[in-house]
Amino acid sequence: MRYSPAGVPIAEAAILHRSSQQIAQQPRQVECELTVQASGALAAQLAGMAAGQEGRFEGALNRRSVNSRQLILILNRIERE
Repeated sequence: MRYSPAGVPIAEAAILHRSSQQIAQQPRQVECELTVQASGALAAQLAGMAAGQEGRFEGALNRRSVNSRQLILILNRIERE
């Protein structure tokens, strides 16, 4: 966990997504790893999760920075499972 210049807590983690999706009417296994970022109260919740713990994450996809093509999911909801 780190803190912004304004003192807001910020946490980052890598999540692994695995699911079965219908693509062109055929089942397909989908897997990807994505960096997520949470701030405020969600940062403490994300930082408190154990490696390998399952959850549902909702947020907005954005570029990591103005000059980056790397995607990051900015979280606005975390549900532990």
